[in-house]
Amino acid sequence: MRRRVASSAKPNPAHFSLAKLEQRLEDRLFLCTQNVDDLHEQAGSMRVIHMHGELFKSRCEWCSRPPFRDTQTYDLPAEIPRCECGGRIRPHICWFGEVPFELDRIFGALDECTMFMAVGTSGVVEPAASFVAHVGGRARAIYVGLEEPANRSSFTECHLGKAGEVLRKLFAQTT
Repeated sequence: MRRRVASSAKPNPAHFSLAKLEQRLEDRLFLCTQNVDDLHEQAGSMRVIHMHGELFKSRCEWCSRPPFRDTQTYDLPAEIPRCECGGRIRPHICWFGEVPFELDRIFGALDECTMFMAVGTSGVVEPAASFVAHVGGRARAIYVGLEEPANRSSFTECHLGKAGEVLRKLFAQTT
């Protein structure tokens, strides 16, 4: 059901603004998302880190087979699909209580960043809510979204509004 719903979603102007910024900055932009959809990729982003996984991929719960693209939608199958090893196939997403993906890589990027930006987050879901505190006062910390996040006091700037409009204006200033 989640795949079916996500399949009809389309990228918004914020996704396209970030993809355009990535084209300009290339690997100097570290794009990490908590979302499990593929809207960043649909907008043209090439180097997205999905810390909570990817809904359109699956993986074996037992073996080390790499996650694989899986866009199939299931109507409550009689049996859970199985890997060649016998393990159950599950969505390649991080359920609540599981450790998010790529945390070492994410914290490495946070350690090196000079500008941190969070877009459209509540500022509540951990560990992502603590990323802005991790960069401390050494990096410019910008929030963009419709409402102030719960961790607003950790940001040096807060730009309220539709993310696509705000990002377009902010990124136009960087040229």
